[in-house]
Amino acid sequence: MNKRMTMLGYSLMLILLLTSACASAQPEAITSPPTANSVPPTATTAPTATTAPTPTPERTEIPALNPSARGFVSMAYDSESDKFTLFGGHSGGDTTDPAHFSAETWTYDVATNTWTDMKPVSGPKARSSPGLAYDSESDRVILFSGDDNLVLSLPDTWAYDYNTNTWTEMAKGPANRYGFRMAYDSESDRIILFGGFRFPSESLNDTWAYDFNSDTWTQMQPSTSPAGRAYYGMTYDAQIDRVIVFGGDVNMTPRADTWTYDFNTDTWEEVKLDTGTPPRGRRWHAMVYDAGADRTILYGGHTGSSETWVFDYSLRTWTQIETDQAPGTRSMHSLAYSSAAERVILFGGQLFSEYDYTDQTWSLDLNSNTWTNLTRRP
Repeated sequence: MNKRMTMLGYSLMLILLLTSACASAQPEAITSPPTANSVPPTATTAPTATTAPTPTPERTEIPALNPSARGFVSMAYDSESDKFTLFGGHSGGDTTDPAHFSAETWTYDVATNTWTDMKPVSGPKARSSPGLAYDSESDRVILFSGDDNLVLSLPDTWAYDYNTNTWTEMAKGPANRYGFRMAYDSESDRIILFGGFRFPSESLNDTWAYDFNSDTWTQMQPSTSPAGRAYYGMTYDAQIDRVIVFGGDVNMTPRADTWTYDFNTDTWEEVKLDTGTPPRGRRWHAMVYDAGADRTILYGGHTGSSETWVFDYSLRTWTQIETDQAPGTRSMHSLAYSSAAERVILFGGQLFSEYDYTDQTWSLDLNSNTWTNLTRRP
């Protein structure tokens, strides 16, 4: 038994010695030297798979097809550039919130039916109901005053040059008024301003003239004047060389009287109609002179009016004209006449209820008595 165990032990020892000898006799692994273009391997950690972030697309601003809906907006026609210039307006809501008043300058091309937000570098502050008239001799749109319900009266004067897209501040004008209107007297090269309200409710009946060349406002001294008023209609009839005024708010009462002003003689004259009746009393209407037809056009008013009226000074008559369609009930809108297109252009205004403003653009062809809705939609 002991001898057998001893022989078994020797056998196991012999096997272990032979195994060790064979292992030590194996050649070492040979690594081929790197080539000139290879880079010796370095220890790296395998990257963790990730999802590439989705790039944020660039936001492209889509130009608005129209100025935003607004009332108490003013517009004038620049005959040299054949563009309408629009400034300011009120978009509704809290009248003490500056965000509801506009400082935008827009131009309208009737030939292509396109509105353009001009975005000048600087210009007048936001406001509603500014006086706006085109001075053809200086090729400037003249803006005066307006209302932001914070200052209530902004006695600043500005001149806009479409060719350079710049506003230039000019001399201060008659202070503390709102609700007035202006018109350019081309024969005398003066902008005529009449009346308005002085806060809180004083009706003014003074007459002023602005000369761009001398940058001066001059108070005129007519012996007779219309009753003090605001939010009336006003335009210049080039054929008779007179400024024409109709209606307006006189001591909180809408009037229906017609007046003309002659700068050369510094006189106001009330026009007594030969036949017919005038439009009923109103405020917040708009008026413009159609040179092609030699007629003054009146549209709308705060009486809930959708009426189109024509005034002929030579005949001393007001005539309501009927059209197949019309802009509808409208007040606080703007009108201007294009001599190139022979069209009256209407923009914006209030529809039925307070601050129910619109962004519509309409055209009136007085030759065919046709209103056309030109408003562009996406």
